[in-house]
Amino acid sequence: MRNQLIISLLMIISLSSFAPRKRMAADAKGYLYYYCIKEEYNAIDSNVNNPYNKDYTGSYFVQMTNLSIQVMDSLHSYYDRSIKAYRGIPKESSYDATANMACLSCRELCEAKETRKYIKRIIK
Repeated sequence: MRNQLIISLLMIISLSSFAPRKRMAADAKGYLYYYCIKEEYNAIDSNVNNPYNKDYTGSYFVQMTNLSIQVMDSLHSYYDRSIKAYRGIPKESSYDATANMACLSCRELCEAKETRKYIKRIIK
């Protein structure tokens, strides 16, 4: 009986410590997605009056989550190192010189196995 109680307590403690890490991993992925889209669109046109430059999603992650500045800076560096491998090129049939695949590129980056591993490593 005593062993079962100890095992139950250990399970509860391990589950309760896992939930915040899972939440932080989701927040880190969300922040990376926001940062990627912002940077990709600013690479196309950095006009401060464009609607995507009025997106305050980054403020949400700073104010409403437990992500540290170090984690956010690390995600910036990861984006800079990794995005080239995920940038999509529009099909020739688009006939639009300004066509881009910024959102798809960011989605591919954020969903990549390497990204999940990286996020898991930096939020420990």
